[in-house]
Amino acid sequence: MSSDPASTKRNLLGIRIDATTYDDVVERVFAAARTATGLSVSATAVHGVMEGVHDAAHAARLNAFDILTPDGQPVRWALNWLHRTGLRDRVYGPELMLRCCARAAAEGFPIYLYGSTAEVLRPLAANLEQRFPGLKVAGMSQSRFGTISPGAQEEIAAQIRAS
Repeated sequence: MSSDPASTKRNLLGIRIDATTYDDVVERVFAAARTATGLSVSATAVHGVMEGVHDAAHAARLNAFDILTPDGQPVRWALNWLHRTGLRDRVYGPELMLRCCARAAAEGFPIYLYGSTAEVLRPLAANLEQRFPGLKVAGMSQSRFGTISPGAQEEIAAQIRAS
């Protein structure tokens, strides 16, 4: 993929999806980690794209991500068909997380888990640490579910940075 992150963005029904690979995303995540630069990453499948098509506010949220990966095969197919990207695989969120955890363990980067519920996060952290020896989960917090105010966003970011 290109060294210019903006050049990987492709318009799919008004949603700017990155024509990217697992390796490219993992590399960009760790380049940001090494320089303590913020980077927002999400994976979206057809449902997410269509929610953005029908809701301008959601489209704006999706388009604000630094990296928005083609999580579903139909999204990958659309990028290949409409933009001739030649993507051989989707970039599936759970697989991307595992690859990032493997890299974090190998390079000694701690991770922070944010989202879902405490009942999900606790066993997830334990399972990841068992699967990837050397992985350090520096902290975790459950999602606040729903719209988060700018002040709350900064509070969450500060909590993550402090971990």
